[in-house]
Amino acid sequence: MLPVQHQIKNLNHPGLVAAMCRELKIAEYFDARITNDPDARNVTIGQAVVAMIINGLGFTGQTLYMFPEFFEDKPIDRLIGEGIQAEHLNDKVLGRALDDLFDAGVSDLYLNLAVKVVNHLKLPFKTLDPDCTRQFS
Repeated sequence: MLPVQHQIKNLNHPGLVAAMCRELKIAEYFDARITNDPDARNVTIGQAVVAMIINGLGFTGQTLYMFPEFFEDKPIDRLIGEGIQAEHLNDKVLGRALDDLFDAGVSDLYLNLAVKVVNHLKLPFKTLDPDCTRQFS
């Protein structure tokens, strides 16, 4: 009988970030607004956004081509989704997701996401400037 092989994956704080993304349904939000071609990608646009959020809040800020290395020791199935592997989170997939976000109108997408998050978390706010392009000093 062969010995049982164990593999250790680091969850650390990306687990908290992934859990919040899951609670806020961030992947679903983007996937509902941008057409995904399942034949062209293993990772949906929403999952790619979550991967970039996890990486960006991972205190490393890896460039896109370094994402597979960033995720290789992490439980991707628990952080992003079943069946996704580190090599699926490459610069081509993430770059295409960013292009799709831009084509869909990234400013409106992010403004609507921010409103959704504020409402979901019941965050207090006194005013909301409808002009999200205005620069604050």
